[in-house]
Amino acid sequence: MKILALEFPGAETQTLFNETRLENLRRLMDMGCFGELRDPAEWNVLARHENHTLTLMEFFQQANKQCASFDDFSSLRAKLEAGDWDFCQLTARSFPADNWSADDYMNFDRELGDTLQYLSDDTIIAILGKGCFVLASANNPLSGELKNASSTDVAPTLIELAGYPLPSSVEGKSWVAGMELKSSSGLTVEEEEILRDRLSGLGYI
Repeated sequence: MKILALEFPGAETQTLFNETRLENLRRLMDMGCFGELRDPAEWNVLARHENHTLTLMEFFQQANKQCASFDDFSSLRAKLEAGDWDFCQLTARSFPADNWSADDYMNFDRELGDTLQYLSDDTIIAILGKGCFVLASANNPLSGELKNASSTDVAPTLIELAGYPLPSSVEGKSWVAGMELKSSSGLTVEEEEILRDRLSGLGYI
């Protein structure tokens, strides 16, 4: 499965979760799970070892997957339309770092709606706001509000939903650990071995 992570550091939890005019966001919340994140840790860190930090981006690079990061929606949508991607991350620099106006929230929802048109059913969508998240995918066994969620749990949850093997030294804990999932990473046994060897070489297995 593919993963699309959209980060909006200035988007406040209360407005995201309570503003009914955010129709596209509300649709994703109804499809999946959402909640506040109880700590300010980096959500995209999968594991740490000595002086090295394994991010989601590096994990997928180690798996020889197509990865890209963006800071604007137009570049992101061009990549999604081309179809040659496995993991994309957007940190929306065009939005204020703090104190969003009502127009900012409406613009966010419009951009989100335009972006969703380029996604297929095999995409996991994670939206990160200021201390909160929304997670939606066809195979997500979690629904509704998730309590006591940690920022460090976001990365392992995305990896597990996508069907990839988790490093043994993962920093957080997957929210879907032990649950039956209907996904596969598409990696062959040989490719999984290569990924494990690379993670082992970095000290994560």
